Amino acid sequence: PLPSQKGPCEGDAVCVQKFLCTNVSTSGVGIIDIRFSDDNPCVHYLLQCCNPEDIIEDPNGGSGDGGNGGDGGNGGGGDDGGNGGGGDDGGKVTPKPTPPTPEPRSTGCGIRNTHGISFRITGAKDNETEYGEFPWMMSILKTQQVLGKMNQNVYQCGGSLIHSQVVLTAAHCLNKIRASELKVRAGEWDTKTKTEMYPYQDRSVVEFVIHPEYYNGGLHNDVALLFLDSPFRLNKIIQPVCLPPQDATFDYETCFATGWGKNQYGKPGIYQTILKKIDLPIMPYDQCQSALRTTKLGPKFTLHKSFICAGGIPGKDTCKGDGGSPLVCPIPNKQDQYYQTGVVAWGIRCGEKGIPGVYANVAKYRNWIDQHMIQRNFGTSSYTS
Repeated sequence: PLPSQKGPCEGDAVCVQKFLCTNVSTSGVGIIDIRFSDDNPCVHYLLQCCNPEDIIEDPNGGSGDGGNGGDGGNGGGGDDGGNGGGGDDGGKVTPKPTPPTPEPRSTGCGIRNTHGISFRITGAKDNETEYGEFPWMMSILKTQQVLGKMNQNVYQCGGSLIHSQVVLTAAHCLNKIRASELKVRAGEWDTKTKTEMYPYQDRSVVEFVIHPEYYNGGLHNDVALLFLDSPFRLNKIIQPVCLPPQDATFDYETCFATGWGKNQYGKPGIYQTILKKIDLPIMPYDQCQSALRTTKLGPKFTLHKSFICAGGIPGKDTCKGDGGSPLVCPIPNKQDQYYQTGVVAWGIRCGEKGIPGVYANVAKYRNWIDQHMIQRNFGTSSYTS
């Protein structure tokens, strides 16, 4: 975390991370404006002025997991992930009473933290997610040689956690790559800051399995599993998603895709610093195929049955850099609990009216996923709702 700063605050107050100060809000949930404004004297939107008597102990207890040192390298680049300590001791001050206990809610896989963890954001204009809102979202990073130097964490793709040691992603993300070149980062949110409440965690990929019927030309059966060297330590912002039963069908109005990819097609598009979410309706197969035939794919295009489509709303779509990221839909009759319906595969441009994004249909692969999980003694309970 950033060190406390004395300078800009009045009196004895110092700049500390917002969650380490009791006067943030009486409900225990801070409101954070991610559009930095001049009326905050501290240099970062996750810091605020706090009187010494209001500083509480760091819930991370001063320990960390590789620190929040890297910027995830969105769009190619970034640093080497750092090796920070992931938490200072917050000062030796008597802890204040804990915030009120939130209402009990569903437990298990696929639980969306709709209101975020520890604070709410305001000022969102690029569909930013709340902190910890989609705790299964993973960032897949690649080690590659850049300017003669190794150990760059270059953002490769998105993925989703289905077990503390297993990640689901798109097969096309693994083209011409060895497992040893990949790592997975859990608990990432804002790729440009080190001040989030929980440090991110990194794990190395020791093996990956691509679907045996994956076809690189048309991206048919575009799914793969990554197996990690050790399990992530699950916490409020790192949890697995649920997977649907084999061949389940979806006709939902409001599903969500998440990712750090570009916000629009082509040169004007920029990679996202804070994880974004896009609400999308599922588009029926026939309607999707007809829509895609109006594009450069032409009138004879046949949409492979391994795909599911979502979107078609102008300006709302997954885009370059979102490959491998999850599309999730609500589980019927469950509050804030989601199935992963799709894996971002491909699209024609991004966010064009009437033209949906195309996703690998996860329900077609449940048996295949189960088989590999059971084979390696991971079981299937972690993603079964």
